[in-house]
Amino acid sequence: MNKIIVRGGVVIAILAVLLSVFWWRTLLWMGQLEGVRAHFDGQCSIAAPIIGSEDLVIDRTNRLVYISSYDRKTPDTSGSIWVMPADSPGQAVPLDILGMDGTKFKPHGLDLFIDTNKNRYLFVIDHGSRPVEKVRKFLISENQLLLQNTYESAEFYSPNDIAAIGDNQFYITNDRREKLGSIAEFFGILFRKKTGNVVWFSNSKAKTVASGFSYANGIAVSNDAKQLFVTATVDQNLRIFDRNPQSGDLTLVDSVFLGSGLDNIDINEDGSLWIAAHPRLMDFSAHAKNPEKRSPSQVFRVDVQKKSIQEIYASEGDPLSGASVAAQLDNKIFMGSVFDRAVMACEQKQEKK
Repeated sequence: MNKIIVRGGVVIAILAVLLSVFWWRTLLWMGQLEGVRAHFDGQCSIAAPIIGSEDLVIDRTNRLVYISSYDRKTPDTSGSIWVMPADSPGQAVPLDILGMDGTKFKPHGLDLFIDTNKNRYLFVIDHGSRPVEKVRKFLISENQLLLQNTYESAEFYSPNDIAAIGDNQFYITNDRREKLGSIAEFFGILFRKKTGNVVWFSNSKAKTVASGFSYANGIAVSNDAKQLFVTATVDQNLRIFDRNPQSGDLTLVDSVFLGSGLDNIDINEDGSLWIAAHPRLMDFSAHAKNPEKRSPSQVFRVDVQKKSIQEIYASEGDPLSGASVAAQLDNKIFMGSVFDRAVMACEQKQEKK
């Protein structure tokens, strides 16, 4: 009897040690054991009270910022797309959306496509018809968005972000297979299950072109359209692919570990990647449940050609909590957030010549 008790005690002790090690390693990769050194070489302020500004894209020619907005705390409401003048960010306004016929609109990732005739289109992930997931294509016409097309596919199982390539061509990321908010999703993240992927859509056909991501998130195409960049939040890496322009197929050429929960990507005019990130993923999860609990924000600039990584911005979560996107125009930086009612505009100090 005593031997059984001793053996049972040993087993319990071993399990306790294993669980402690597992939990310590989880806290480590989620960034909870690391401090955040707040810094930015410039000034930042909240430019507009736009709720859930999860993604944004800059029309650099017209100096306009298009912003995806949706209040994830009130799921029965519809979202909107805002336009913000880069030089007067306080004058941001929501765009009128025509052609939706009363259908709920819950925008997520978006991208700007400019055709050969200089027509401008926004491609937008729309969760408003869940469980059916859709991509909307809008023509930008002054302060209106005119619905041009709606795309559906069984391959769109959990779309997060989008990279527009042509009139009816784009890539999307599916972040995970597990249902949002479910126990399966919790354990999927905890054990870093790789159920995320990248889907190529061309005209009316969709196919998976990359898989094995633990929470695939941001996606963007290079300025010359020869490469595709994808972030994975839980993997905490940036993957770089060469793309076949005819088939849309991808070839992995590099994977860069950044050690943070990477979110959306913006491609600058110089080809550098601007990536927003969540350095403490548990803090971000707590912020998702309670906006009063702030989540640190982080922005990287990655030069793929020079293989350099620079942390441009970091904060403990104020004034913007849980930044999900950052994009630069001249010395201006615009940041959005998943849950905050805010878009932040920053001005970097310019180097003296």
